[in-house]
Amino acid sequence: MTRRNRDSGSGLLRSALNSSRVPSSAGRTSQRDTPQLQYSQQASRDVSDDEFDDAASTASSDAWVMNEDEHIEIGDEWESLLDTALDALGEKRAAAREKTLQSILRLMAHTYMGDGLEGRRVMLLEALRRSVRSTKSHMEQERALHGISLWFVNFGTQDEAESEFASVSEQLRVMVVDPACDSQVRAQALGALGVANFIAGADFRDAAELAQFVHTRVLDPALESRDMSVAHQAFSTLGLLLTVVADGDSLLLENIFDASFDSHMRGLRADSVDVRVAAAQNFALVHSALGADTDYMFDSQDELIGMLEMLQHESSKRLGKRDISVQRTAVREVLRTIEDSSAPELKLNLHGRLVRFGDWTRIVRLQAFRRVVGGGLPVHFVRNELVQDVFEVKFDTTGDDFARNRARMVVNPSSELAKMRTRDIRRRRDARRDELLPDLDD
Repeated sequence: MTRRNRDSGSGLLRSALNSSRVPSSAGRTSQRDTPQLQYSQQASRDVSDDEFDDAASTASSDAWVMNEDEHIEIGDEWESLLDTALDALGEKRAAAREKTLQSILRLMAHTYMGDGLEGRRVMLLEALRRSVRSTKSHMEQERALHGISLWFVNFGTQDEAESEFASVSEQLRVMVVDPACDSQVRAQALGALGVANFIAGADFRDAAELAQFVHTRVLDPALESRDMSVAHQAFSTLGLLLTVVADGDSLLLENIFDASFDSHMRGLRADSVDVRVAAAQNFALVHSALGADTDYMFDSQDELIGMLEMLQHESSKRLGKRDISVQRTAVREVLRTIEDSSAPELKLNLHGRLVRFGDWTRIVRLQAFRRVVGGGLPVHFVRNELVQDVFEVKFDTTGDDFARNRARMVVNPSSELAKMRTRDIRRRRDARRDELLPDLDD
């Protein structure tokens, strides 16, 4: 099986989008084999945001190990802390709002909120969207956009996610194509747009339409202007969306990738290693999806393999040792997929259980969720039904093994979140004291 002529790709794509063919799967969860869970004697620990390396995360020889220094347990106080933080978002100083948003991000990442905040979920989202509209601070915009991604991860199974998706999507689309926006802000907005669509989009056709938008309106202009931040996020977002299309309609997937094939080849020649790796992994993702039942080959596959082999053996004269290592590891796994139909195996150690991910769809999705929740990934795997449904993994939280390795939210005592926790305790103590003391005016 070979790729169709790219000159006719756009016409075929429009036909496929408008077709009435029955999808093989309309859901957002993969129909591939469920990842295996094995008990491990090594207890899991929370991971810090900078300990994961997304580009190298498909290395099959290493397990992802969770670790982070434990300081203060937050427990069940998160709703009170969040209320305090939302009040603080009314500060006039941008620097104060930035610190508050950082605390909100940490709360949303390390706590599953989906069963709480009854009647206040939309209020939280609106607060984040107001900060996104602020033009005084790029940092405030970036953090608020990250918060929108976390909002959909936390509340993706609730009715509010579906009802708010359209207006949020419209706001984010405007931002990602606005040349006046800061590059990092646009990249964060694109990431949020992809996550929101993945979680709350109607079906694979929604994902396909957004994939077209990302390719033509974001990726190609970013490659042309050499905006590597936006280009990297565009390839990553495309990969996430393509996992949805792959589960829904293989012909549509082939047509979408046909249209963006040349852009992906340009991505392999980009100056950024992150961009190269993201583009390369999309080749592996599509090849594994389309070649599951056939001997699939890309048009110009020899050219593609030649380019990948060149990247695999690139010298360290132009790149640092770390970049060379990341590139070689990632490209080697992509080549194995295209040449031998062999997928990498990624291992995730969660609360004494070793979860194995042996296909590109789950690995690409795992990278996307890790970019959003960071060190809170174990919490969401155990507590968040959305994450469990996406990866088809369930945890028994009633056993002794889980109790010994249970997730805890921890923060540094000098962090803004710890200070907010202290202020909240004092506020509630003062309120309680006022209730108990007699009215001295009587």
